[in-house]
Amino acid sequence: MTGEIVAPALLEWAARMTGCGRVERCTVRPLSGGSVSGSVELITLHMVGAGSATREVQMVRKRAFPHEVAGLAAAQEIRRNATAIPELIASGDDHDGPWLIIPFTSGTLLSDQDAPPPGSLFDSLARLHGHFRGAANVPAGLPRVDARWWRQLCHEWVLPQLDRHGGRHPSATITRASALVSLIAAHPVVPRTLAQLSPTLLHGDVHPGNVLVNGQEAWLIDWGSSRIGPAMLDLANLVTFDSEEFAGYREAWEQSTGLPLDARSADLGYRWAALQIPIQYLPWMIENLTAAEVETALDRAEQALAVL
Repeated sequence: MTGEIVAPALLEWAARMTGCGRVERCTVRPLSGGSVSGSVELITLHMVGAGSATREVQMVRKRAFPHEVAGLAAAQEIRRNATAIPELIASGDDHDGPWLIIPFTSGTLLSDQDAPPPGSLFDSLARLHGHFRGAANVPAGLPRVDARWWRQLCHEWVLPQLDRHGGRHPSATITRASALVSLIAAHPVVPRTLAQLSPTLLHGDVHPGNVLVNGQEAWLIDWGSSRIGPAMLDLANLVTFDSEEFAGYREAWEQSTGLPLDARSADLGYRWAALQIPIQYLPWMIENLTAAEVETALDRAEQALAVL
């Protein structure tokens, strides 16, 4: 394993970070992954430099989906000015599938603290969305949020998970959820709405548990839901359309693109997100939340459908 990990790209990065040119030893230990991530490991390289000076540098190696690697690799184009995007040190495939390596960053999950998200997060998201607006120059193979993707999400992911975990809740709740998902899967408002929303490259799963914070710095972790879709999907789990944070996002968008942010499109994007998000996360909610909380999510989805 050490021979695989300490690849030339990794050695080059470690040497640049530490000023030391030789690896004395490498240690690896498991870390907890995100909700859509595969196995995650903390790699520590013990480096030796001139005069036997030693330094340590740490990074994270994780099993990844091909679209995760593709999305994070594409985002590297703007990472210099979008500090919330992690550096992709190396990526590849082995007999277990794709993997990627990013720097280890110390911090606290946004979900574990009572503080608003740092402005740098919204600046980075604005630059990501603006750079790839219209799905320009996005890599091939990324999932695209369109009517076909939506039907597949509902029929091939959400409904089977309701059947699998339905025993955790009253049958009336599961019956209601299944009927609503089936209705929304084929509802004519879906293609009509998505046709009006300009796509861009998304992290795809921006919520407080995927934002690592250290002071005024933030990092977007777990790119396993990277996809192409409406930009507001990356904001709606964190801030409202009329918030100070969204105003910062708009300012960064306009500064980085030289174009005004279309307020009507952003409003529609929020209204679409109000529908997609509770349906997208319904399998997780069925497995982890109470029946009352699931019913509340279904109420939100019904209300969102009514105003699209």
